[in-house]
Amino acid sequence: MKIDNLNILIIFISIVKLSKFILFIFALVFPLLGISYEISNLPELIDEINPSVVRIETTGEPNKEIPLTGDPFFDDFFKRQFGDNFKSQPSVGLGSGFVYHKSGLIVTNYHVIDRASEIEVVFIDDKRFKAEIVGFDKRTDLALLSINANEILGEIALGKSKDIKIGQWVVAIGNPLGLGTTVTTGIVSAKGRYVDGLGTYVDFIQTDAALNKGNSGGPLLNLDGELIGVNTAIAARGQGIGFAIPSDTVYEIIEQIRIDGKVARGWLGVQVQSITDDIAESLELSSTNGALVAAVVNNSPAQGAGILQGDVILSINDKKIISMEDLPREVGRIKPGSIAKLGILRNSKKIMIEVRLGEIPDKKVLSKKDKKSNLSKIKFGFDTKEVKEANNSFKVIISKIYPNSQASPKLIIGDQILEINRVKIKNLEDLNNELVKINNKQSCLFLIKRKSNSGDISLYRSIKSN
Repeated sequence: MKIDNLNILIIFISIVKLSKFILFIFALVFPLLGISYEISNLPELIDEINPSVVRIETTGEPNKEIPLTGDPFFDDFFKRQFGDNFKSQPSVGLGSGFVYHKSGLIVTNYHVIDRASEIEVVFIDDKRFKAEIVGFDKRTDLALLSINANEILGEIALGKSKDIKIGQWVVAIGNPLGLGTTVTTGIVSAKGRYVDGLGTYVDFIQTDAALNKGNSGGPLLNLDGELIGVNTAIAARGQGIGFAIPSDTVYEIIEQIRIDGKVARGWLGVQVQSITDDIAESLELSSTNGALVAAVVNNSPAQGAGILQGDVILSINDKKIISMEDLPREVGRIKPGSIAKLGILRNSKKIMIEVRLGEIPDKKVLSKKDKKSNLSKIKFGFDTKEVKEANNSFKVIISKIYPNSQASPKLIIGDQILEINRVKIKNLEDLNNELVKINNKQSCLFLIKRKSNSGDISLYRSIKSN
């Protein structure tokens, strides 16, 4: 009986020692999991983060005047009688953002500030600041703003989105539906999501934290209060499904904007498509991995390097291309002018091709035919015509100004454009060559010649592009 009791005592002591060892290992490993807060401690975390989350309020130009009767004659009559009461009102937008740097740099989504003529950043204590656009990137839907706060701001720490795990807790903060600062929680539902319509340059984080219109641009945080994503979109046909741009992508893009004012991406110049099972069978491929070249753009780096329609791109710089979306994403991460090594499958043989990547073309660079009729309208809201003078030289005259455009308060029909940004304009080709260089929201200096009762006068006009 004494031996049995002794054995029981020994077993009990062994269990206690084992438990202490397990607790010691858990205490050692737990901090490495990156979880220092628990859901029960969420109020303390939110109190720390809220001062760094902002509301974005925008005012934009009205798109067009409101039709009153449908008859231009009666519309004109009522407008003369009642004035501004029948003019379309400026558009108002709401979104979210957060302090990226204590000096006053704010990150939000590009679509939040797109078309905005005025931007205000509002903090949780209702302090308001006018914001200027530092730069933006349409392809990842990110924008960087700057405010003059005259104080050091609390910035949100950047986490590493590559380390997040499906199922871990996340917190979303923003300004949904204009209600003011709102906090929701959820989990990471999926990683590496491709969302049709949102471009191919982002591997989105999917979350079930409740997001609504107005959350765009707000932070998605882990339980350490670190940024792991920027909330960007919700599933149109679903509930409880939201998408965020990973913080690793945010840092890569925003730093380029902060330093250079823009994002430079490599460009290959191919149109690619996915490889389905039946295509793989027809091409006698062993798998559906890779990107099938459906077309090669004329005068592109791909054409110059000898890439052909029907090639299957398997890798770039030794990184495997698993799906079609991988290729533009990887090419976009390489700086223009760099040499990229492509692994290609052609006629069942693997070959290597080196390509010097170009810079991805701006979609606003139009053909010559389109430039003459559209570019001045797109950039500033006016049309032009080229007039031949007696000495066989040409001049560029403003032929139409669109209502509520950037040009409407500064220019009139009949003005001759002499210079843009100190560059002389002698014909439409000169004009369009300069217009192509102008960025969105850029203030441009026009020198114009205008007829008056006392003769021709020259005037400078500063006009901000659309």
